[in-house]
Amino acid sequence: MSLDLHLHSTVSDGRLPPSELVRFAHAHGVTTMALSDHDATDGVDEAQRVGESLGMRVIPAIELSTDLPGASIHVLGLFLDHHDAALQVTLKGFRDARLERAEQMVDALNRLGVPISLERVFEIAGEGSVGRPHVAQALVEAGHIQTIDEAFDRFIGHGGPAYFEGFRLEPADGIRLIHSVGGFASWAHPNELDGKDWRTYLPAVLEAGIDGLEVYYSKSGDYPPQVNEDMLAACAAHDLVPTVGSDYHGFGTMMSPPGSVASPPELLERLEERVARLRKG
Repeated sequence: MSLDLHLHSTVSDGRLPPSELVRFAHAHGVTTMALSDHDATDGVDEAQRVGESLGMRVIPAIELSTDLPGASIHVLGLFLDHHDAALQVTLKGFRDARLERAEQMVDALNRLGVPISLERVFEIAGEGSVGRPHVAQALVEAGHIQTIDEAFDRFIGHGGPAYFEGFRLEPADGIRLIHSVGGFASWAHPNELDGKDWRTYLPAVLEAGIDGLEVYYSKSGDYPPQVNEDMLAACAAHDLVPTVGSDYHGFGTMMSPPGSVASPPELLERLEERVARLRKG
């Protein structure tokens, strides 16, 4: 079995529509996947229909951006009830905030002499949740830069002249939202904190109610071995379940294909057992 619980489609900031993403993952040997778009679950039903036709399981999921002082903590919500009406109202509020942020970035870029149109950014995003990759693609199309990575490095990355903080939750609020719809909350890519030590923030994330850590991640092979050992030790010490994800977007540095990250064969069973415990309260 190949398991991948962190994948993005055009519903947020991925390159492939949900149906194509499922077929792409299937072609790479994935048997169980989670569609975890930012702030949106709109692609899950379509992904599940295609997955069922291929004999492949698609788990409803989401990725939320949350804030602690000094760090952005991304939280994956897995196995959630994506049809919950209150959840969808809350997520719409998050997406509306993303629209405002896109407007701020476009205005700043225009002032910097690298103009793009907000309309084009929205066209690139389509019906998906607007994000920085869509702004980056508009910059590439306009000929201001050569690559999407360059857009982040020069303009819209953290600290860049056209970077604006989006609406953020505190981790406890994001985790509470995930739990309210029967989901499991995992800290996504803990070691990707702009050079900061993830262990500094672990106590606050634990206090917020996290259920797991994304130990098996696409960039894990680039980490010193001690990083993964420390994450697994933290899981054992705090009764957390590790999760696995390629974080495939289909562009820039997020090109590790679905199913490319190995994980223990019993991991899905452990996750399902924990979800059952969470739902029992």
